[in-house]
Parts: sequence; structure tokens; C-alpha cells
Amino acid sequence: MTRRTTPASRPRGPRLLAKAAASAAAVLTMSACSSGGTESGKSSGAQTRTVTDIAGKVEVPAKPERIVSVDFYSPAALVDLGVKPIGVVEGFADDDPNLRPLRYHEALKKTATVGTYYELNVEAVAKQDPDMIFAETRFLRKGELERLQSIAPVVQLDASGVGAWEDRTLMIAAAVGKAEEGKRQQTVFKKRADELKTKYADVLKKNTIAVFAHGQDQSTWGTYPAGHFYVPVWDAVGAKFRPFTEGEHKGEPGTVSQWLSLEQIGKLSDADILVHGYGLDGFVTKLSKNKVWNNLPAVKNGLVVENTPAAVVSSFVWGTESLDHLDGILAKIDAKAGS
Repeated sequence: MTRRTTPASRPRGPRLLAKAAASAAAVLTMSACSSGGTESGKSSGAQTRTVTDIAGKVEVPAKPERIVSVDFYSPAALVDLGVKPIGVVEGFADDDPNLRPLRYHEALKKTATVGTYYELNVEAVAKQDPDMIFAETRFLRKGELERLQSIAPVVQLDASGVGAWEDRTLMIAAAVGKAEEGKRQQTVFKKRADELKTKYADVLKKNTIAVFAHGQDQSTWGTYPAGHFYVPVWDAVGAKFRPFTEGEHKGEPGTVSQWLSLEQIGKLSDADILVHGYGLDGFVTKLSKNKVWNNLPAVKNGLVVENTPAAVVSSFVWGTESLDHLDGILAKIDAKAGS
């Protein structure tokens, strides 16, 4: 059975530390040049472009034809740009709509896999004979980046912080020579986000939210702050996140809170709106037997809602669809909150 893999469900550990400053500053530049060397048997003299990723400059093919994505995010962005990778991480054969919109499943379900983004099979990558590799390097294990770089040019990705995922998506578009199309898709996304900002300005301004989920055995819970990869559409509409209380914060910007016991669920009393992960109705039903939960202001006011499906947005097209889902969620909140 294939394990479902999203950044929200992978084993948590030190590799989740974000390179926020580098990601936010990363901008791609391109210039045509001729390569005098070879990469994994590729012929010398091939046309290349110099791009700048989160680690610096790297030469990539001017027109890449054999792209392998060893990260969670880039395959969806590539599909939306009309580019199909020849290798992806596991998970695209799963049609669970909470992993990603179904069109990415349909586009990539038969694509060769190269392990998971946190347990990569470098030999499987080499077997695909790629001419470009996308990798979110914070998830690579020791020595894997160098092994990938010996196979093909690696465009290194990362994103943490409010809006940083947009920089990553534009980086992917520029790396494959689709910068203008990437910007066009971003414009559509931002226009939709601005529409929701205006439509729900009062409710967004007057209320704080907490986006929460349970731990692996439902005995713990945690919340996601602004800038986390689980809440990009909430960030896009300017939602106000309740601050972490004492003992919640790990001291790492943009990371999920400490996982706390259900006895500490009262910490959510400072949130006007509670947003639980998509498909976690069973957990909320379990909480309904908890007196502390039932006394939370958001619970008393009927302001507990389900998050958008496939919340880990990986492209502007995906994000625009998630905003459409968010419109419905905010409409329910607006009706209850009486903005």
C-alpha cells in the first residue's frame, strides 16, 4: 500500500527547519550561454541558461526535456505550466482529493516514481536520465544533494513565510522558461484573493483564527501559524492568526506548534474561529465529549469550520481553486459571526 505523503503528514524532525530568509529572497535570472562541459552523458555545447535558486547560480538546459521532481510541490506547478516531469515522488497514484486536486493525479499517476521527498531513491532518479532536477533541499538526507548534482543540474527550492510559496512557484516557472505564464497565473490568484479580502473584510478584521489538527493517534493537537505551508490561502486573504500561548511555540518561525495533550485544548480560547483539517470530522466529534472544548468561545458560537481540501497549495492554479473553496467557508463564517 502506498503511503500518503504530504508535508503535513510526513515524520516531523529537524529537516522541517525552513530557510525562510533565503527562500523569500530567491529570484530567478536567466541568460542564454553555451555549456563547455557535460552532465550525465549529455553532449557538450548544449544551450543552457543561468538561473539563481535559493543556493546561488546554476546552469540548466535552455529547453529542459527530462525533468525529475524530487519534491512535493514542483510537479503540480509544472503540470499547470504545460510541462510534464518524467519522474516524481510517490503519491500521485493516490486519488485522495485531500492530497492534491484530481487533475494532478490524472496527469501524473503513471509517471515513474523516485521514492518519497523525505526518503529519496537516488538510483531511481539516475535511471530516468534527467537533464534537470527540482529538489526541496531541506528534506534531502546527508550527501543526497551532491549525488543528485552528479546526475543533472539541481534547482534547489524551499519556502517558508507568508507568500514565500509564491516565490517558489515563480522560480519553477522561470527555470523551465515559462516565467511570463507563471506571472500570469499569479495575477489570477492575487485578483481572486483580493476579491475575498474585500468581500469578507469585516469578518477577517474582527476575528482571529486557529487552524488546528490532531497528532497521529488523536491524543494530541497542534496549530499552524501564518506562513506555514498548510495555510497559504488564509494568508492570502489576510486572516489574523491567534498568537501561540506559552508552551506552544517551538522557537522556529512558521512551524507547527508543539503537539499538546487534549487536556490543554483550552489554549484555543483566544481564537474566535476554529478551523480543523479537512476530513477530521471524527476528531471534532471526539472533542465534543470534552467539557473544556465545549466551553471554547468559537465552539459556543458555532464557529468551528473545516479547512479547504488539499490545503498544501503547490501552484497558483491550485491556489485559485482553493480560494474558491475558501469563499464558501468564509460565507458560512460571515453568516454566523454577523459581520
